[in-house]
Amino acid sequence: MSRSTADAHVSTIDKQRVAAVRKLEQLGYTFAAGDSMQSANDAAAVVPAITDALHALLVARADALVSCTEGSYEEAEFAHITDAIEAYEAVRWPGGRADGGKA
Repeated sequence: MSRSTADAHVSTIDKQRVAAVRKLEQLGYTFAAGDSMQSANDAAAVVPAITDALHALLVARADALVSCTEGSYEEAEFAHITDAIEAYEAVRWPGGRADGGKA
């Protein structure tokens, strides 16, 4: 390959990279940690999946504690868990309804 052909080839690759970066930026991606790209929407998609799973675990634990003995350690745990559940639900579902769920 001649020098001019190699230069033209590199130039084409550089143009493609620049175009790809522009497109990714239009889609909401930005550079992070120097060389990787992250979407501004990535956290929005991941966080509910994690927090909803934790919410389900708290609800299951609260269900197990609901008939605990008055004055017991479990009663205090139940109170703390229900406070956390109510606070989470107020932020996660401010309208009082989950998508496709009940009030």
